[in-house]
Amino acid sequence: WEVEVAGSRGWCLGVAAESVERKGKEQLTPETGVWSIDRDDDEFVALTSPGSRLPARPIPGRVGVYLSYESATVSFYDANTKTHLHTFTGNKFTEKLYPFFETYEDQWLGICSGSAPGV
Repeated sequence: WEVEVAGSRGWCLGVAAESVERKGKEQLTPETGVWSIDRDDDEFVALTSPGSRLPARPIPGRVGVYLSYESATVSFYDANTKTHLHTFTGNKFTEKLYPFFETYEDQWLGICSGSAPGV
């Protein structure tokens, strides 16, 4: 799926396991069942443990999230340029997975229809 993030300076998006705690301030990492990237103003990171700063480049305006349950990967791309941002590998998916979205301080995200797979 693809998510419009242009103009929003505070967001987190990715994939979450069904069992993820939805209340409180759980750390968002693969160890807790969340595979995500995060933008907080000019900080752009993959939420690993510890966090992994993503390469300095223009932060994308539209992000593609690509989940392969079979190969146990979650990948993120700049959907406009098809540039790879980050891939989580070596995962063990053992339950249902769902899209994950979070915004900060009155920011927004737009879920895009007609997202094209196969980057």
